[in-house]
Amino acid sequence: MGTPYRHGIHLGITYRMTGASGIDLTRPRDLGVVLSRHGIWLTKSMGQHLLVDRDALDRIVAAADLSADMEVLEVGPGAGTLTAELVQRVARVVAVELDYRMAGVLRETVPAPNLEIVEADALAVDPVALFDGRPYKLVANLPYGVATALLRKLLYLPAEARPQEIVVMIQLEVAKRLAAQPGDMSVLAVQAQLVADVELLFTLGPEAFFPPPAVQSAVIRLRPISGFRVAPLPTEQRFFQTVAAGFSQKRKQVHNALGSLGIGTERIQAGLLEAGIETTRRAETLTMEEWCSLSNALWASDGE
Repeated sequence: MGTPYRHGIHLGITYRMTGASGIDLTRPRDLGVVLSRHGIWLTKSMGQHLLVDRDALDRIVAAADLSADMEVLEVGPGAGTLTAELVQRVARVVAVELDYRMAGVLRETVPAPNLEIVEADALAVDPVALFDGRPYKLVANLPYGVATALLRKLLYLPAEARPQEIVVMIQLEVAKRLAAQPGDMSVLAVQAQLVADVELLFTLGPEAFFPPPAVQSAVIRLRPISGFRVAPLPTEQRFFQTVAAGFSQKRKQVHNALGSLGIGTERIQAGLLEAGIETTRRAETLTMEEWCSLSNALWASDGE
């Protein structure tokens, strides 16, 4: 489970990273004590599963490639197991926590001068306001319920507001969807890979968390790219409209699924032919380039 104590030095200040009361944040028994003191019982509905695996913590931090001058956004810090590692390595950590009681725990367990706790819904937080346009990374064990929506939001922010890099723990099923390759693609995979490089780094079983979830988890890295990976024409909206239609009935061949666009069979057939896509293909087999070519072929005549 890791060593009982861990020390960090930041800005000339030495402090015990196991918390003000000597709590080992990777020991479930110690966590249970501090949580109960704050009147907290972890709930599945809020996705409150705290990471207690020392090896996983080390691997997450290594994957994030942090340096002393960086700023980091952490969403769902919980009791501060990962937070305690982050504050040792970067200039500033902004931890966004929805549960005010858990924010109280965090103030006790990680009394670091470079930690700023924001009690808010991460989906409502504006990174521009938090970082004033400065570069930052998202490093977090994301609550399951918010992960997909938050990643979509951050990836499609204006360039100056997007994180430089995202290294997060999420459900394995979601991680696989994000990193999927042609043959197993999804709408989520297209959305993410259009604007970022996606890499599934490693997986973790339920025993790495307190309390153990009913599912496996994974750490994934997303690196936003400049602009779009392909050029969706005539508009981004039409591109995603096409993708959504294609995946709306996954068991159907793509030419049938696209019928939900309401543009007529003849136009769909012509678009597939122009894009070089066989009518018998299914949506999950198309590449990013094929989706772009298909969208362009279907909508270019609209002049939008």
